[in-house]
Amino acid sequence: MKITEASAAIIAGGKSRRFGSPKHQALFCGRPLIEWSIELAASLSERIILIASEKQLEQKFGLPVAEDVVPGKGPLGGILTALKHIETEWLFVLPVDMPLLKKDIYFKLWERRKNGRPVVAVSDTGIESMVSLWRRSHAALIESLIMSDQLKINVALRKLNAEEVFFPAEFSVFFSNINFKEDLARLEKISKARGRAS
Repeated sequence: MKITEASAAIIAGGKSRRFGSPKHQALFCGRPLIEWSIELAASLSERIILIASEKQLEQKFGLPVAEDVVPGKGPLGGILTALKHIETEWLFVLPVDMPLLKKDIYFKLWERRKNGRPVVAVSDTGIESMVSLWRRSHAALIESLIMSDQLKINVALRKLNAEEVFFPAEFSVFFSNINFKEDLARLEKISKARGRAS
């Protein structure tokens, strides 16, 4: 089942300072991280957009690529860019560095939307702001925050009274993200143990 009222945006334009090279190009179980994110996005929506600075990704994956409308503003700037480019009412936000994420998590977010508020996943370690659902009308508030140099996604979520969806401890592994090169090997072992790797 795909959600026709929502688009899916993959935020892939980060500087990857801790990782040391463009994170979306890193191989995870033999495939670039961005391909895992695209596969997940395609299970959610027919409308996928990549938020990145490399326009060549458009030709490589046959998907639209948008550069940040306000450069250098981090993930919140990426979300703003996506909201300004979509035609659907809703937007799924996907990180490029959580290759174990499952579509069921996003479907749960979709089920919990209320009164047009954003919806965000919460793991046992806290708010997972990059695993979230936004409405196109949220762009105005996000843009005002960016213009005042308030760049934390959690601030936008709080101001918009986001609905929080808690996932118990057994879901924690799905929210594991890759910050350092050594994280790749660790998550690959987990993925292979779960039979996810191709």
